[in-house]
Amino acid sequence: MLNAPEDHPPEQPPAGGSGGSQPIAVALWKTAQPLIRGFDAMLTEHGTSWQVWHILLALSSSTPGTQRALASAVGIREATLTHHLRTMEDKGLIVRTRMPENRRVQHVEVTEAGGRLFDELKTSAIEFDRRLRDAIGPDDEVSRFLGVLGRLAAAAPEGGRDILPEDWPRQPGS
Repeated sequence: MLNAPEDHPPEQPPAGGSGGSQPIAVALWKTAQPLIRGFDAMLTEHGTSWQVWHILLALSSSTPGTQRALASAVGIREATLTHHLRTMEDKGLIVRTRMPENRRVQHVEVTEAGGRLFDELKTSAIEFDRRLRDAIGPDDEVSRFLGVLGRLAAAAPEGGRDILPEDWPRQPGS
């Protein structure tokens, strides 16, 4: 599991005055890397990957239904999604069903085993999120921080999009 924040003090902010001289994108990248490694380590403890988590999360947070809608919700290409879904299907985490009205379209659903894995991962993800929120501070600071992240995502060339819906976490199929 990720070490406690006090075990690894954060890097000091860059020198250079009130606004800092480091480009924001660089600071975000340097911050995201240890967070991603920590989250990946947590997922590895459960024998899974970021891609599986993200797909299960998308299926539990909404009902994308088709592979095309799921690829869009996860933010990856359909061919990449197909690779991950094949592995997940082989492990019994999801089922894909061809739609009778259009055999090229496949509907994707989480199985009981996939729901159990999601529940395990969700518990760890909520704990990981709690640690991050504790590091930020009180709820009003967390809200401000999330607002800034939203504005940064919206300012990106492709525009931002929400990854987690307001009602997360929900159970798969609910």
